[in-house]
Amino acid sequence: MKKAVSALILFLTLSLLCACGEIADEHAGNPSFSAQTESEAAFSVSAPDAVGSGTDAVTSVPAAEGSSGMEDGGPYDVYPYDIETDKAAVDISDPDIVVGDNLYATQINDWYINFEDYDGKTVEIEGYYVDLDGYDFVGRKGPACPYCSGGYVSFEFSTDEDISGWISEGSWIRVTGILREGAMYPGGGQDPYPFYYIEALRVEEMDAVGVGTVSN
Repeated sequence: MKKAVSALILFLTLSLLCACGEIADEHAGNPSFSAQTESEAAFSVSAPDAVGSGTDAVTSVPAAEGSSGMEDGGPYDVYPYDIETDKAAVDISDPDIVVGDNLYATQINDWYINFEDYDGKTVEIEGYYVDLDGYDFVGRKGPACPYCSGGYVSFEFSTDEDISGWISEGSWIRVTGILREGAMYPGGGQDPYPFYYIEALRVEEMDAVGVGTVSN
């Protein structure tokens, strides 16, 4: 499976009965997302009414065994917004949404379920930095429950900053940016799937760890 994601996939199945779970794969064949045609995906990830620029696609080709990515029709991801351009164009001094300690899991869950209500909004969120197979997430641990295994409630972000010094599940970070939709192409001529992420216009490693486990 090419792209790991946090416990939010379990959220989509169990709603808010529980706030954590096993790491799952959001992008490759996730039944919670509807497949689109290539033209539909191109429109959705480059919508003109979204904040910032949607003209410069950034493609991430995974190092999956036996695949060289786009060249041979293998899986790849498209992050369609240019971070450098949006840093100069978008004011993030007063974000539309600041995710706090209360309703942390509820807010992230709603981003996944009702993304059309949030697309293009500026957000600020704190949590642990979590590296999942080379992809970057910000999140916190969820509560214990009969369905959970103590995983992270998290959301992917994309940054052009050097974060190589951060420690996965150890560094406490703040991410400020724009909620975006990208496209995952599974390869083999299959239709793409959307995925959601924060286009990070500012990332910061904080001096102190905040509330590491959330209850709602």
